[in-house]
Amino acid sequence: MRLGIRRALLVGAAMLTLGGVMAAPANAVEPSDGITQTLALGGSDTTEDVMGALAAAYNNNATYNPTPGKDNAVNVPVQAEAGSPGFTAAADANCTQRTYVNKDEANPPTTYPAPNGSTDGKNALRGVAPFPTDNLTTGCFDAARSSSGPSSSDPAQFEYYAFGLDAVSWARFPGNAPVSLSIQEIRDIYSCTKTNWNQVGGSAGTIIRYIPQAGSGTRSFFLGTILNNVPPSTNCGPVKEVQEHDGAAVPAADRSNAIVPFSVAQWVAQGNGVVDDKRGGIVIGRQETTTGVLNPVSGTAGDFTPNANVVREPSTFLGVRRVYNVVDTRLPKVGQTVRFVGEDAAGPGYICDPASGAASIITRFGFGLLPEDPGTGSTCRIQ
Repeated sequence: MRLGIRRALLVGAAMLTLGGVMAAPANAVEPSDGITQTLALGGSDTTEDVMGALAAAYNNNATYNPTPGKDNAVNVPVQAEAGSPGFTAAADANCTQRTYVNKDEANPPTTYPAPNGSTDGKNALRGVAPFPTDNLTTGCFDAARSSSGPSSSDPAQFEYYAFGLDAVSWARFPGNAPVSLSIQEIRDIYSCTKTNWNQVGGSAGTIIRYIPQAGSGTRSFFLGTILNNVPPSTNCGPVKEVQEHDGAAVPAADRSNAIVPFSVAQWVAQGNGVVDDKRGGIVIGRQETTTGVLNPVSGTAGDFTPNANVVREPSTFLGVRRVYNVVDTRLPKVGQTVRFVGEDAAGPGYICDPASGAASIITRFGFGLLPEDPGTGSTCRIQ
């Protein structure tokens, strides 16, 4: 159910009566409940950086997160590298203090696994091992960062709040790959129909295929949309895994012949220096279509933007996707979480309100914006 009874009652109390009809003020947000809570987010690497910036802004916004009862949004990093220092989330009325580390190194109750990817984030939200199975009671994880949309395996209580647009493209290093590929050529490469760059307009060199790590939303989207749900063939060798959006993690010996799925938003943000630059020299590839060659990136170094003529809805570029924050309406802090990442009958929360200033953060990190909904005043879409 989209609106819990508690939220609906709070909204009703705040509404104004006009001619006997209850009407919510424009861009209203649910008032604070007077209890300070820790709102923890984890999951997708694609949206980790933008959500970190949005969480910091929300924590300092007295309009959307007022005192008393000012909540503290915390953004748990993926902790992808073994030996990464842990990230500690403060205790609140529902959850004890927890320190999150690389999930392969977790040792509860001393440390806990950090979700690495959209699937992990959603599993942590509903309490699926290896994540603590008591999350529906403790609410230690309150929202999942996700670069993939709703799934048939989701519980009915999941709410997806789309807050921006990204594009997934293929990427290349200087070397033998051409500047552009068609979708069919990308599919031919991953099916082993084409195994040398000189077969698709490049220079001679055996193609080395990469894919993001298991559980990645970018991986899921690339396999499902770009490759049309056809698993990569191993007839021409294995497909190598790499942490998503980390070109520097591709071995130097492979780079001149590598093809790597990559988020345009992550590439833009790294190229603009608003996050750590892990590109390692990798460049976003262009897509050949029947109407021409589409480049999803505009601008120059330090001032890159997603190409608004490509990264939009609808688009002839196969790879445009929405990015989401996912909440579970069974969790104890769902009302506070929605006030940050979503919308309810009181109006859009911080991220979804065009008046909040969140839009400038979203675009600075390389994501396109969804248009304002004339009915709700929200720039989010609930799915």
